[in-house]
Amino acid sequence: MHLVEHISNPSSSLRAVFEALPDGPIVLKAGSLGRVAPKPKMLKLGNGVVLSAVIKALAAADRPMRLSEVRTAVETLLGQPVSKESVSSCLRKGACGDEPRFKRVARGYYRLGCPA
Repeated sequence: MHLVEHISNPSSSLRAVFEALPDGPIVLKAGSLGRVAPKPKMLKLGNGVVLSAVIKALAAADRPMRLSEVRTAVETLLGQPVSKESVSSCLRKGACGDEPRFKRVARGYYRLGCPA
C-alpha cells in the first residue's frame, strides 16, 4: 500500500520531472545523442526457426554448402546472429535417420537431402 501511495501522490520534485516531459512520444533528432542504445537482440529463437532457415538457405543455394556459408545465409534470412552450434546441430541431426533432410557430402559440407 505504501508504494501505491507514492505513485498516485508523487512528491513535488517527482511531479516536476513528470511535468517537464512532453505529453506525446519523445522523438530523437539525428545527431542529438552521441550514442544510442543498440537494438536488443532476441536471445532464443522459437522451435524450428533455425531448421526452417537452414532448409531455405540450402534450397536457395542449390549446391553443397560449408557450415560457415549456411550460418551466414541463416543469419541473413533471420536478420540476427545465430550460433555456430545451433546451425551445426541442426545439420548433424538432419543428416541422420531413415529420411534425412540433409546429406553430408564431405566434412563440413551439406546439401538438401530431399525436397522440403
